Amino acid sequence: MITEAMLKSYFEKAVDFGISVLIALLILIIGRFVIKFILKVTKRIFDKSNVDVAVSNFLNSLLRFILYGVLIIIICDKVGIQTTSFIALLTSAGLAVGLALQGSLANFAGGVLILIMKPFAIGDYIKCELGEGEVIGIDIFYTKLLSVENLKIVIPNGKLADVSITNLTSMDKRMVRFTVGISYDCDIKTCKDVLVNYINNHEKVLKDENNKIYLSEFGESSIQFEIRAWVPTDGYWDSYFDIKEHLKEELDKAGIVIAYNQLDVHIKEK
Repeated sequence: MITEAMLKSYFEKAVDFGISVLIALLILIIGRFVIKFILKVTKRIFDKSNVDVAVSNFLNSLLRFILYGVLIIIICDKVGIQTTSFIALLTSAGLAVGLALQGSLANFAGGVLILIMKPFAIGDYIKCELGEGEVIGIDIFYTKLLSVENLKIVIPNGKLADVSITNLTSMDKRMVRFTVGISYDCDIKTCKDVLVNYINNHEKVLKDENNKIYLSEFGESSIQFEIRAWVPTDGYWDSYFDIKEHLKEELDKAGIVIAYNQLDVHIKEK
C-alpha cells in the first residue's frame, strides 16, 4: 500500500531528478558553447603559428573528442549515472591500445613534432644517418625521400625525430669547398693569384661574398690550397663540378702543375 510518506518521497526524488536533468541540459548547452569557443581559439592559434594543416585538423579533432568526452562524463555524473567504472574501463582500454600501438604512437608523435617544428619542408634536401635525399612527402607516420639515384626512401617519423638532420637546402647560398695540390716546383704567389682571379671571375660564384683561397697544408708531394667559394644553393652541384672542371684549364694556361703522389728512390752503391 502506497502511503502519503512514500508519495512524498517519490515526488521529492522526481523533483530532484528533474532539476538534475535541467541542470544537465544547461551544462550541455553551455558546455557545447565553451567547446566551440575553445576549438575556434585553438584553430586561430594554429593558423597564426603556421602549423601544417594536417596536424592542425588532427589536433583539433583530438581536442574535440577529449572535450566532449569530459562533458558527457560530467553530465552523466550530474544525472546520477555512475561513471567510475566507465572511466576505469576507458583507462584500461587506452592502456592496452597504447601498448599494442607503441611504435605507431612514437611515429605519430615524431610526425607531429616534425610538422610543428619544421626542421625541413617538402622540396628540401636533407641528410641523416637514416638516409639522404629530397623530401617528397611528410605524413603523420612517415617521411618520404627521393635519392639522387631516383630511389624512394621511407623513414618512420619516430626515428627521424630522434636523430641529427642536416638540411642542405634551407639557406639560399652554400659554400663550395675543396682542395687542390700544386707542385713544389711552382711559385706559391703565382698559384694563389691564379686561383683568386679564377674564383672571383667565375660566373657561378657569388661576387659579394667572402670567397677565400688559403694555403692549407704542405703535403708529402704537393702544396695544398683550399678553395672556399659561395654559390646559390639551387645550383650547388652544377657550380661545384663546373668550378672544378675549368679550374684545371686555368692552371694549365698558367703553366701550373697539379701535383700527384710520387716517390723518389735514391740508390747507394757500396
